[in-house]
Amino acid sequence: MNASSNNAISQEPFDDFNLMNISTSILFPGSNAYEEAIFIGNLLYRFKTPSIVVQAVTEEDVAVTVKFAKEHGLNLTVKSGGHSYAGYCLNHGGIVLDISSMNKVSIDHENMTVSIQGGAVWRDAYSLLKEKDLRLMMIGGQCPTVGVSAFLLGAGLSPFSRRYGLGIDNLLEMTIITANGEKVTVTHDDIDPAKRDLFWAIRGGGGGNFGVTVSVKTKLHNLRDPNGTVVCGELYLGSPKARGRFQSNDECLEYDYLAGRSMCGRYLADLAPLFDFNPDNGLKAMHWTDWEVIDASFDVFSQVYYHHGSFIFAEGGITPKVAAIITQLMEEAKMLVPDSSSNSASECHILWDHIGGATTKLKPEDTAFPWRDGVYVATVRAQWVDPSLHKRMFEFVDRAKELLLPYSIQGKAAYINYIDSTVENWQEAYYADPRLQHVKSHWDPTNFFQFEQSIEPVGHKRTHHRKPGWKPWEKFTPPTPQQLGNPKTKHHVYATNAHIRRSMLSHKE
Repeated sequence: MNASSNNAISQEPFDDFNLMNISTSILFPGSNAYEEAIFIGNLLYRFKTPSIVVQAVTEEDVAVTVKFAKEHGLNLTVKSGGHSYAGYCLNHGGIVLDISSMNKVSIDHENMTVSIQGGAVWRDAYSLLKEKDLRLMMIGGQCPTVGVSAFLLGAGLSPFSRRYGLGIDNLLEMTIITANGEKVTVTHDDIDPAKRDLFWAIRGGGGGNFGVTVSVKTKLHNLRDPNGTVVCGELYLGSPKARGRFQSNDECLEYDYLAGRSMCGRYLADLAPLFDFNPDNGLKAMHWTDWEVIDASFDVFSQVYYHHGSFIFAEGGITPKVAAIITQLMEEAKMLVPDSSSNSASECHILWDHIGGATTKLKPEDTAFPWRDGVYVATVRAQWVDPSLHKRMFEFVDRAKELLLPYSIQGKAAYINYIDSTVENWQEAYYADPRLQHVKSHWDPTNFFQFEQSIEPVGHKRTHHRKPGWKPWEKFTPPTPQQLGNPKTKHHVYATNAHIRRSMLSHKE
């Protein structure tokens, strides 16, 4: 076991780890390794400071860590890809269980399945698929550094979902370490009804609620093209005249704002109606794994604050009125960051995932993802570098939610993988089916796995309270890009973060 320490952090509660025969490393604040292990891009949450990081290598490491944290009453959160939009993979004063080293991927070509360890990111899976067979594909995320298990726990929307369903629709089994440190593998046809219920719950019930996912098995598919080629890219309606003509055309209206950054299909001819509006055409033929979107805000050199809000709309939801609201919001966004053309780090935009199709084959009650009648999943994203914009950016996202949420399904539907820390009715927005609380009560009755917007056992008293209108910057003091300087290497980034964190800890003493 390896440990690096800082005098400001008491190691006493963790001395028992030294007596355990496990292969993990333990990291304390003050080291570059600690900073690398807990790094997230968003400056709003980057400096949450867990007391230790446990870097698990085996399932036994995970089980021992869970049992230790529960025995000592310590908060525990799990990190693999680190893409939690609200930074819920981190915590203050507890344990972060880093499972990113548990990233093995194996393909069963004969049975068209792939088994993936819980700490893998999509890059790990996609690179192996491409190496084995260019046609092989699976329902995964566009960003290569997103954690596979977290993506699946939150339902898993993909540009391929209209044809092959959500990620959870392709999930065959999942193995988790429960709050008791027990290893449990669940499938849809388990004889044990409690295990069947758990498999139902984890398919859309979100990460961090029922246990630590250590492995998943999911379906593979063969694309029709023998080389795995699809068409991806952007169609941009740049001129006001083109946008106005587009929005007034009833036949084409639901193409509006449809695919955001990526549209995949076999033939460009399928998109012919859109070309009548003379868009800037960025569509290209490419291998499906080359579609990936590298989000700079999650990069190690990221120096931005960002905040999201999400909505899920039903078929026909993008009416002329909604399209007009979206256009109005985009005009307002331009005024918020008027220098965005020259400073790409600051921007506000709305991204759209198009589902429906195969995702509607299952009923809302068949999985814990309740919004099966959804066709458009939208996220309003605000990103900025000037700390003075905190209040203004959050108010913009709040305004977008105020204007658009009434048109979402049941006036509350949101996507848990785009989790928004400011949602007041998060129980209904993300966990609409009350059965989730009953599953939670069975597998985690003491509410060991918890965060600010987690599922609670039936009758459990909330442990997280905040005033209406709460915003993250009111609780924490995020660093500024000026404090981060202009690092040239990853080592420099982590060293700078360590220096800032040591300073923060010393001021608290």
